[in-house]
Amino acid sequence: MASSGVRDPFASKDSDGPITVLFLLVAKCAWGVVMFWVTLTKWAVLFPLVSVPTLTTIAALVMSGPWAAVFLASVWASIFVVWAALDARSFVRFFARPIASRWHAWHTYRVKWARVCALHGLAPVLDTEPVVPKLRRIHVGQSADELHVNLVFGQTVADWSSRSEALAHAFGAQSSTVLLDGPGRVRIVLRRIDGLRNALALPSPAETVDLANLVIGAGENGTPWSVRLLGRHILVAGLMGAGKGSVVWSMLAALAPAIRDSSVQAWVIDPKGGMEFGQGVGLFTRFAYDTGTESLELLRDAAAVLTRRANGLRGTSRQHEPTPTDPFIVIVIDELASLIAYQTDRKLANEISGLLSLILSQGRAVGVSVVAAVQDPSKDVVLMRQLFPIRIGLRFAEATQVDMILGQGSRVAGALCDQIPDALPGVAYVMEDGHAAPLRARAFHVTDADIAHLAITYAPNAEPVAGVQFIDAATGEADPGELDADASPEAGAA
Repeated sequence: MASSGVRDPFASKDSDGPITVLFLLVAKCAWGVVMFWVTLTKWAVLFPLVSVPTLTTIAALVMSGPWAAVFLASVWASIFVVWAALDARSFVRFFARPIASRWHAWHTYRVKWARVCALHGLAPVLDTEPVVPKLRRIHVGQSADELHVNLVFGQTVADWSSRSEALAHAFGAQSSTVLLDGPGRVRIVLRRIDGLRNALALPSPAETVDLANLVIGAGENGTPWSVRLLGRHILVAGLMGAGKGSVVWSMLAALAPAIRDSSVQAWVIDPKGGMEFGQGVGLFTRFAYDTGTESLELLRDAAAVLTRRANGLRGTSRQHEPTPTDPFIVIVIDELASLIAYQTDRKLANEISGLLSLILSQGRAVGVSVVAAVQDPSKDVVLMRQLFPIRIGLRFAEATQVDMILGQGSRVAGALCDQIPDALPGVAYVMEDGHAAPLRARAFHVTDADIAHLAITYAPNAEPVAGVQFIDAATGEADPGELDADASPEAGAA
């Protein structure tokens, strides 16, 4: 018998004689009585606010008769009514919710568990008896429940993940995600209510900007969704209307106070003619809105900054420290495929691809990070995927696209991007290098009015990074300052 499964220890076999069968029946009844009292004692200890009134009322009935029991029960009921009226929050927290959660766990999951496993092919048969995976623990949350399960020997996470949709229907949940919880264990997350169903308004940016902890939305349990931009590159992928703009603009909003103070600069490439980012041009130090020479010059200048900083840090420091005179640079690319996959000029495309590869592979330590958005996971984009330590997947059209963007095994791990409804733009699954399980979260909803406010309120006091020629974001004219020969675009591209 598999130790990770649950079987009836008192089950009889066809070969057993009548005495053996009778003995097993008596033993089974005795075991049932023992387990009844053990369970009753356990519930009494877990819920003293229920067991104490119940036991004292029963004692009054036995010792003083029914009228005493009715009187005492009325007293207890009055106490609970007054408690609920005076402090409803503590009444729900310490009395109503624990009881409701325990009942929900038993009635919804434990009673159905063996039957659901058998009907979904998750209880293999051994010696004519089904081996039911052990349901170790149930955590009931406000919007989602978690089931912690021991796998039967021979089962894998994929066996359970392939049945996640069926498990959701079986337990009456909106959706289900199966995650690895350790060797031989899985964690099933069943969402009864989608905690991300409501759009999140963009809050005012925090004046103190932490590049290692930019809050851009909220997770399923209501906790802030933060990303690390310092020393990272971020890839944002999803269909048209999936909410890529909300994710990127939430990052820019979180960076806005630092952009205003010149310790961060936003260099933006919007190949769609500036349709997505043109309204926020006042927030940017550099802005290119084509797939040709303007974008190429921006990337050349970024490579020049990278080279200069790498030479300056060599032997002294492993990480660039942003300052107003030498700021952190975030390069935002609205449609990565337009630069490297859809570019008709192959010579230009090859140079852009080479510069991007250089920046992605060497820019993190020198304060140059890339945030790239992509709609179509083409071959060229997929090849660059591994250069982005943080990958954010919004709504996809096909299940195969999940692993293409987020990494191999991401969908099996629970990143169900192809199942995100159209009505939930900004909802995404996040995969980060070093983390096996995806995070499900929703970005802030950024309106045109929000963008206009950011562009006016947090416009940068732009000053050129040493050795680089800037094009003013508002006028498109070059800065008259001289260009350092050692950090020229041609030298950087070389």
